[in-house]
Amino acid sequence: MKHYIPAIVITISITGIITSCGSKAAPELPRQWELTDSLLRTLVVDTATARPVENEISLTGKIAENEDKTARIFPMVSGIVTEVKVHSGDFVRKGQVLAIIKSPEMAGFTADQSIAASEMQTAKRNMEVAASFYQSGLNSQKDYEEAKSNYDKAVAAHNKSTAVLNINGGAHQTDYFVKAPVPGFVISKRAVENLQWRTDNADPIFVIADLNEVWAMINIFESDIAGVREGDEVEMSTLSYPDKTFSGKIEKIYNVLDPENKVMKARVIVDNPGFLLKPEMFVRVKAQRHADSNMVSIPSRGIIFDHDKYYVLVLTTALPRVAIREIKIAKTIEGRAFISSGLQENDRVIASRQVFIYDTLNDQQ
Repeated sequence: MKHYIPAIVITISITGIITSCGSKAAPELPRQWELTDSLLRTLVVDTATARPVENEISLTGKIAENEDKTARIFPMVSGIVTEVKVHSGDFVRKGQVLAIIKSPEMAGFTADQSIAASEMQTAKRNMEVAASFYQSGLNSQKDYEEAKSNYDKAVAAHNKSTAVLNINGGAHQTDYFVKAPVPGFVISKRAVENLQWRTDNADPIFVIADLNEVWAMINIFESDIAGVREGDEVEMSTLSYPDKTFSGKIEKIYNVLDPENKVMKARVIVDNPGFLLKPEMFVRVKAQRHADSNMVSIPSRGIIFDHDKYYVLVLTTALPRVAIREIKIAKTIEGRAFISSGLQENDRVIASRQVFIYDTLNDQQ
């Protein structure tokens, strides 16, 4: 028994060793990760497209009254301003009296109208007498026609004098009433009491503007002329309302340069609810620059930044069905990146969970 026990132990041990070695499996190699259909269906995918490169232009300008809805008032008589009834900034109604001018010309218009009325009545009586004499044979047809012609001339003179009087106030008096021809705000006033007004004055005595709609006159520098076009949408801000944006469209470009500051003017029509925008108010303008060349672009949400370089994940047909592609960004405008190299038009770029997929692919390399 002493001899067998060691032998049995040894046999069992050796057998156990052999059995253990024989049952040990070979190690499995790690399986390569690939993009499954189920995962792909949950991802956001953007398509690279070629489009004109646009970027933002910063311009300046000022608010001006809409000249199509502005009245510049020039009194048609000379005289002395005796009373001013409004001030700059006041809102006035159509027909409202703005100022009164004492004018000797008004007295002359009144006298002319009275004389013309009297002459018309006299000519009318003479024509009636001539017609009566002509019918009774006491007068010739020539005499009647001459009397009728004189009456027609008297009527024309009376109508003319009445029209002149009505244009200048329509009353038999020496006061000329300066009235508002349109409703709006008084944006300019030269009238003061005792001002001696002359009809050859170059500047209007009042300027009235409807400010429900105003113009923004934009300055376009020579370097930006090629990038701005009529019909472009612009956004404007002011110092008075820094948190408010005013939108408009470039309605007209004046194709001449100002000889002093070397800028070209563009006109934007802006709705002005609440009359927030005032004439002469400074505005900052943002417009989109146009370019004739196209560049491949994608939404910037799918771009990965790693080790001072930019990458995207592009879908492919070969396993693992996605490839890491290094790109170079020319510029980014409003959340869209324009790519100078690394992408082609119609490439499909993963735009969600891209960092997770990127790290997974890098871990297998």
